[in-house]
Amino acid sequence: MIKKNTKIVIDGEENKNFESLQGGIPLSIGEKINIHENSEVVIYEVKDKKIDCFFENEDQIVNVAYVLKRKLK
Repeated sequence: MIKKNTKIVIDGEENKNFESLQGGIPLSIGEKINIHENSEVVIYEVKDKKIDCFFENEDQIVNVAYVLKRKLK
């Protein structure tokens, strides 16, 4: 069975860290994301993507980590 873990780290904003998002988010480097925070829309860009795959007996564990950077308006 494949078990996928997704982690999003916001570069330069250590207090913003979204981990274990249900189902994951398929993103590509350079892609932009609009994150709605209360009444404000903040635009982030995917700066890095790291994928690690571990084979443990019959299971495969896939860890996907995205690094986002806030875009200036």
